Amino acid sequence: MIVSGLAAKFTPFRQVLACASLSLAGMLICRLVSTDGSFAFMAAFSGVVLFAVMNSVVSIFHPTFMKYTWPSWGLFIAMLIVLLLLARFISGISIWSLNEYRMMLSSIIVFYIMTSLIVRLVRLIWEFAEEDVN
Repeated sequence: MIVSGLAAKFTPFRQVLACASLSLAGMLICRLVSTDGSFAFMAAFSGVVLFAVMNSVVSIFHPTFMKYTWPSWGLFIAMLIVLLLLARFISGISIWSLNEYRMMLSSIIVFYIMTSLIVRLVRLIWEFAEEDVN
């Protein structure tokens, strides 16, 4: 199947590399264009949201929860930590001083976890429906 072949090429590690690279480029552009340092966090969150959506969509084509979703969660946390540290370094502002961004951070984390669990549930229903012999 073409879709599962493409999904196999988009490993969680490659997704993290792509999203983190885009976020870093966005942070550097924000640093050059704007004097407000909080835009670096917006660029970091853009990459994190892109990963959350892309990873959830691609994960429906992978058959196992343990081999795809668990490593994806670990890479998500690692990418989030690295991007937030880079945004702090580039902007000079701590995320803890930006209330709106702290709320966005918790919302993104909850969104990613819930979306990935719902996608896995859809995958289970899909597998059950394929096995139905009626």
